[in-house]
Amino acid sequence: MEKIINKFLLEYRNKNKKRFDLQSLEKYIMANYKDNQTYLKHGGYKAFYSQMVLLKENNIIKEIASSMYNGYNPPLKTKWQILSQVNNSNWDKSKILKLSNYLDFSYYIKNPSYQTDVEWEYIENIYKFLVSRDKREWASIEERSLELFYDEKYLKNKKDITKGKYGILNRLKITREDLKMKKYGEMFIYWNKGVEHIKKVIILENHSTFFTYKRAAQVMGDIFGFVPDAIIYGEGKKIEDSLSFIDEITDSLEVEILYFGDIDAEGLGIYYRLKDKYKDLNMSLQYEAYKNLLNLCTRNYPAEGQNKNEIYLEAFLQDMKPYLESSKLEKITEIWSNDFRVPQELIDYEYLMKVRA
Repeated sequence: MEKIINKFLLEYRNKNKKRFDLQSLEKYIMANYKDNQTYLKHGGYKAFYSQMVLLKENNIIKEIASSMYNGYNPPLKTKWQILSQVNNSNWDKSKILKLSNYLDFSYYIKNPSYQTDVEWEYIENIYKFLVSRDKREWASIEERSLELFYDEKYLKNKKDITKGKYGILNRLKITREDLKMKKYGEMFIYWNKGVEHIKKVIILENHSTFFTYKRAAQVMGDIFGFVPDAIIYGEGKKIEDSLSFIDEITDSLEVEILYFGDIDAEGLGIYYRLKDKYKDLNMSLQYEAYKNLLNLCTRNYPAEGQNKNEIYLEAFLQDMKPYLESSKLEKITEIWSNDFRVPQELIDYEYLMKVRA
């Protein structure tokens, strides 16, 4: 959309026109996208608004104060004035060349509207860091963001996205690793039965089942034949980041971990993403728990608003195959296909007491 708007402004300047109305620009954009669906695919009005704000901030255009608003949210004035050449380069080429040994300026050369004083200050901060990178320690995203952009939330909350579709890191083609910053999750909640060296762990997706398992472990010791030294409350998808803290409570290379969650797209997705992200961990499904969960499921529980990835289903069926008869495997496929789910809360404390009796 940026290129289309710049092309429109250039055409107006070439015709010695300095004023334009918003409706004409919108019609020009729609003509280039051919249909409304393509326009929406490229960000729609939100992207259009962001580009207009960026051009205004860079003193390329300004609204005519006496004109009316367009009635959209957020609103824009209906009449505008072109102030300067759209393709005018604002940065000193010699300075760009000096910093090019560490940074890629190709995006800025093609899109000079991003050549602002504020952006250049950020780039100089990034360059100074990269020059001394080998002597610097790793930091959190918030700490590095505060250092480079004077705002600890600048990168984490993507505040720079409104100033460009790609964000400053992508514009410069650098990564978080280049800036030696990490996204740290919050440490998980867990229960330790009182051992010094944790060797066996169960991770549970949901809060209520965490307390059920904790109570059962305290009273009975084992849960479906497995005696946990610790139980972790995964808090749904949060465990995908927080499991990085596993070394805080045990030796991650020696611990055996079982995972138990809901039988649905999110529950299966969490487990298989954990397996992919933490390849060095000895982690598997708590097969007996899933086997009992399927036996308890006698009705359909709707699963609404979940994004299904067939890869997770196939992996789950393959892992469960040695523990389930074919009818149960077919039941899992049917549950998945019909957008149903099996909540792990079906296994409550009374049931655990009953199956152990």
